[in-house]
Amino acid sequence: MKVLHFISGGDTGGAKTHVLTLLPRLRELGVEVELLCIMEGIFTKEARKLNIPVNIILQKKRYDITVIKKIKSFINKHNYDIVHCHGARANYIAAFIGKKIRAVMITTLHSDYKLDFKDTLRKQMLYVPINYFALKRFKYILTVTEAFKNMMIKRGFKNDKFFVVYNGIDFDNKPFFCSKKEFFKKYHIRYDENRKYVGIAARLNAVKGIDIFLKMAFEICGKIDGVDFIIAGDGDEFNRFKSLIEENGFSDRIFMIGHIDDINSFYNAIDINMLTSLSESFPYALLEGARMKKPTVSTGVGGIPEMITDGKTGFLVSPYDISDISQKVLNLVTDEKLAKGFGLAFFERAKENFSDIKMAKTHKNIYEKIVKENEK
Repeated sequence: MKVLHFISGGDTGGAKTHVLTLLPRLRELGVEVELLCIMEGIFTKEARKLNIPVNIILQKKRYDITVIKKIKSFINKHNYDIVHCHGARANYIAAFIGKKIRAVMITTLHSDYKLDFKDTLRKQMLYVPINYFALKRFKYILTVTEAFKNMMIKRGFKNDKFFVVYNGIDFDNKPFFCSKKEFFKKYHIRYDENRKYVGIAARLNAVKGIDIFLKMAFEICGKIDGVDFIIAGDGDEFNRFKSLIEENGFSDRIFMIGHIDDINSFYNAIDINMLTSLSESFPYALLEGARMKKPTVSTGVGGIPEMITDGKTGFLVSPYDISDISQKVLNLVTDEKLAKGFGLAFFERAKENFSDIKMAKTHKNIYEKIVKENEK
């Protein structure tokens, strides 16, 4: 079986992690996989390091429609069984060529398409309807949570379009990470083994709820000493968040370290992992923390309740109850037995249910079913 994964190539979030985790495992299962991208970036560089074949058909601007004909010709020339799209740009192009190629075109929905461009009103008004138009034209859609599948059906999509495949990561190989002391030195953060460090790794845009994280951090910093906070990630709101921290006088307690490549060292360094998003699918930020056995506090949005069992493998909170979020964090800060128990329980659940091998096997089964259905 020959499958082409089509993605813009400029991705840096969960879709990037998903594809670069999935493709090597699919190859181990005997699926011939390649990538098609319309730009170069960190994504394509990392793909090549993994020895994944990368094809580039450059789209200089988002409105450059000359690539559509080139992509159609490329796909038909190479006789793929399936073209698997990821993201709004790939979906949009696929909508125009779906009936003109021999391969079956499918897509994975990694996020709520209505919130993908939440930070910019102009982009939201333009690209959300375009992506909706494109999604309607796919015969099959994979979602990374049951919640997203149900959301799409409520929005008028047909039930028989969908397959659910949870995200997964490698639990077989121990991840590389530097020591806590090295990590804190690298990012110019004071390290005190008697202090607790609460961290969040996320893009700095509105949907990730960094404002919520900061309000919680301000509340705790105003109550007790001995707890510091680390925000890993970059984005349009970086300077605003940094100014908020300075204005509240907590620059020595709340640290913004920007984008980091060595994510495992970040999770090794923190004591509590958090996610305060207003919308999520099935976030790798929580799975990566689970692999490091970190106790977790997360908003219970999207597919997160399918990942975390509240009170057993972590705490789920409302994004609008800052007092409750603060209290849940303090519970873990002050109760080491509870924190360790949550970390181990989440690790065991994630290893059993959300591994990269399980994700790849599910994809292969779906591909086989789709190919068989379309041979009739």
